Amino acid sequence: MVTQDKAETQDSITRAIVDFAFASYARPLDAPRREALTARVMDMLGCAIAACEDEEVRRIARAIGFTGEAGPCTALSLGRGSVDSAAFLNGLMVRFHDWNDTYVGKNGGHPSDIIAAAMAAGEESHRSGDEVLRAIATGQHLMLDMCDGSNALARGWDHATYVGIAATVAVGLLRGLDRKQFAHALSMMTAANNMLLARSAKVSAWRSLASPQALRNALFVTALAKADVSGPDPVFEGKLGFLDVVCGDLDLALDPTRERSGDTHLKRFPAVFHAQAPCEIALAMREEIGPELLSQIEAVEVATHAFAIHWAGTIPALWEPQNRETADHSIPFMTALALLRGQVHHHDIEAGIQDEAVRVLTRKVRVVEDPAYSAAWPKQAPARITVAAGGRKFEKALIAGRGHAARPLSPDQRADKLIDNATPVIGAARAQAWAKTLAGFADMADISAALQP
Repeated sequence: MVTQDKAETQDSITRAIVDFAFASYARPLDAPRREALTARVMDMLGCAIAACEDEEVRRIARAIGFTGEAGPCTALSLGRGSVDSAAFLNGLMVRFHDWNDTYVGKNGGHPSDIIAAAMAAGEESHRSGDEVLRAIATGQHLMLDMCDGSNALARGWDHATYVGIAATVAVGLLRGLDRKQFAHALSMMTAANNMLLARSAKVSAWRSLASPQALRNALFVTALAKADVSGPDPVFEGKLGFLDVVCGDLDLALDPTRERSGDTHLKRFPAVFHAQAPCEIALAMREEIGPELLSQIEAVEVATHAFAIHWAGTIPALWEPQNRETADHSIPFMTALALLRGQVHHHDIEAGIQDEAVRVLTRKVRVVEDPAYSAAWPKQAPARITVAAGGRKFEKALIAGRGHAARPLSPDQRADKLIDNATPVIGAARAQAWAKTLAGFADMADISAALQP
């Protein structure tokens, strides 16, 4: 039998995270926190339902042996199954169109990735909406502090590395781990879930699978810890620990009284965050340019900040995308798509890859740095587009795309995103009813209804 070491953890970072987790989870939800967290649950589910009927999602479900016939937890539109399969599949659907929230400090990522694990653990344990939201808030807060306080991304590690640790916190709280079990769950996850970024060329399907795999790992290690299985100690500190190998310096604030529930940026369009402002600008410019001159575009320049260019405006594959994952991570492609199609939905991206006019215009897009924009990042996410067409010049700029914390989506806009994505799947009436149900997520005694629109 594997037993847990009875000694206190040697790792001061692990102790600090455990202390923070229990203090944060005990903090009651006030009205602003409830609204911010509920908005992110709604946004996550709105992203998920947009992908639930995609053949690749169904193929992956079959590949992992998911039948949807029985189990304690719900995979949206797919049926019921085990807690780990539900978390994995819901997490896959959330990430599928790269449409859920974003946060960037020194490191970036998608904190709402953890919600699928929290909801699966909450459904499994019959937790209330309030309990699930407080667990999400705690895990999200930790992930934001990790993004602010270290930069594993620059050292080649995927943000899912942080997602796994944050999800372990949320799941551990909902599964009722004691402090010692909690420390060992964190230790096992920190040792075992470090994922390479591996995006030096085209983006692959793993873009949508890295975080779901981290969620499954979080459920696995918390189950082991609950059975008093021990993890390595220390794991963050010391020779060949997480700081030494993965993230470098780690400066965690971990203030449970600090409000971070609304700090992530939501997305208006199903694309990499750095294409949000260019898409919005291009759609507005399309109206100004007019249909006649759109066919006479000679050149397009997108000026933005250096971080955006590094991740979405440098490699040649972004000008010749061969798959959806590369296309929605391309500033030049997304700009051309918005200019020519006049709308940016996930089906537009698929169609745009096959549209020769979009591909020709993509090749005419130049992406350049504006040093002032680099200085404003990440408090703003600025972009400016200049279009030369028919001997005329058009120019427009934004400090950030709609959804950035500097220009947040309104409650109605957030609900519209959910309803627009759900309507083709379940119909307008049910989509509107689901939005009303989810608005009351914090008051749910049983969160299963949130996953059964």
